[in-house]
Amino acid sequence: MSRNAIIKLLRWASGQQPVARSQWRTATSLCLTLALAIPFGLCAQRSPFNGLDVLPTDSTGHYRILIGGHFHGESTNRSGYPAATLLANLDTINKLGAHLFLSTGDLFMDPVKDRPRYERAFFSKLKMPFFNAPGNHDVGGGASQRTPDAYSIALSYFPALSSEGLDHLRNGFSQLNGDVRDTAFQAAVRRLFDEAHAFDKDSLSLGLGACVMFDLESSAGKLTSKHIQELDFWANSLSDPEAAELIGNRLFIISHRPIWAEDDPQYSDLFKENTRSTFGTNFRKDVYPLLEKIAQHAHVYWISGSVGGMAPSSIFFQEHAPNITFIQCAIRDEPRDALLVADVYPDSVRWSALSLTGQTLLAPEAYNAAWWRERVGKEEGFNWRLLPYMVKTTVLHRAFWWGAGLMLLLVLLVRRLLRR
Repeated sequence: MSRNAIIKLLRWASGQQPVARSQWRTATSLCLTLALAIPFGLCAQRSPFNGLDVLPTDSTGHYRILIGGHFHGESTNRSGYPAATLLANLDTINKLGAHLFLSTGDLFMDPVKDRPRYERAFFSKLKMPFFNAPGNHDVGGGASQRTPDAYSIALSYFPALSSEGLDHLRNGFSQLNGDVRDTAFQAAVRRLFDEAHAFDKDSLSLGLGACVMFDLESSAGKLTSKHIQELDFWANSLSDPEAAELIGNRLFIISHRPIWAEDDPQYSDLFKENTRSTFGTNFRKDVYPLLEKIAQHAHVYWISGSVGGMAPSSIFFQEHAPNITFIQCAIRDEPRDALLVADVYPDSVRWSALSLTGQTLLAPEAYNAAWWRERVGKEEGFNWRLLPYMVKTTVLHRAFWWGAGLMLLLVLLVRRLLRR
């Protein structure tokens, strides 16, 4: 798209200039992109957890996403705080300079009781917007805790804008209340036109892709009409060359349940400890055909977070088909705990992993189905150095003495009955 066309469309968006009928398709594409870059329609651009806005990046086009899940840690955690491995790495997490932090669910143990502690110890300390795809532990929090069944988050940047022009647009976006023609946005666009140095290049590309957040817990693992509608929207948008050029060529889908694994023999035996759908899923019938349609124009990464406590790694990464990759990522307050890092560029996505315990990790792509199949069900050897500690904690626990007392009473009762 030429510089002049972009200026005309931005002037139209700011209310300064009408758009000819022949330009409506391009105008629609631009407005779609603008809608993806601001709190508008189905797109959530402000974190409901720490109130931070999702903003476009600078002219480098580098967008960093942190991904993880099961942040309440082990199921025995009753502290009401996130996992120790997560809290211990908050400084490191913030120093990564991520633009977005996505949770794959089971954020809380109890969404009502734990939230105040999470806000003090976790949400308020994060320096990037945080979003969660609800897991089974996150439901039941009341109306104030509910999230939409499906919503999208844009990954956008403005390579044709100078730093001053980008600042004007950022300021306008951050003040928007949901309307593209909002006064704050109009003022930001006008400042772009008033300054000749606002544009540095001859063309403008706005999209790096999008993230789609799914709540599959409310529907017991089945994709509802709202989920299907969201995927169908992206399938149709990405098949339009003009819209796809502005949106980007990758789609990240975040859900707690790996519904892609339940009825697929390649993966079902690897995640036996996971939350499973009560009456099966409609993934193969209704969802996978849409993924195949999207994959003709963009790369689809479906990232889930229901990973059992006996899993051999916090990461699962499998290229299932051309342009379709299935991923799992979740921690358990274990030595294996790690987060995924997706560095999104205009022409590629580069994956890496951050260990939360200092362990040396392989590249995420190495944790594929073959790697998991060699290790699932094989526990680590017993650490004999822990034996004195285990004996001490067992003997000193009140349950041990309750059991010993009941056993003694049972023995005495049996002896008494035998003497009769």
